[in-house]
Amino acid sequence: MAIEQVLSDRDSEDEVDDDVADLEDRRLLDDFVDVTKDETKIMHLWNSFVRKQRVLADGHIPWACEAFSRLHGHVLVRAPSLIW
Repeated sequence: MAIEQVLSDRDSEDEVDDDVADLEDRRLLDDFVDVTKDETKIMHLWNSFVRKQRVLADGHIPWACEAFSRLHGHVLVRAPSLIW
């Protein structure tokens, strides 16, 4: 950490630590018993994506769905339990 960050008046309490949030998300999703591992993986990818891209409003969802499918589409099509 740089000395400027230490001496700064900026408070980092409100920042989201993505690694910690991802671990917590995985822990919570692992508690589900009625979903497959593939479904859990997709839910985690989505939660992580939404958190990192700061999707905050309903109006962002169409963009987020398209961007998510472009980014993780290869995972979606390879997950056998997601094929209907």
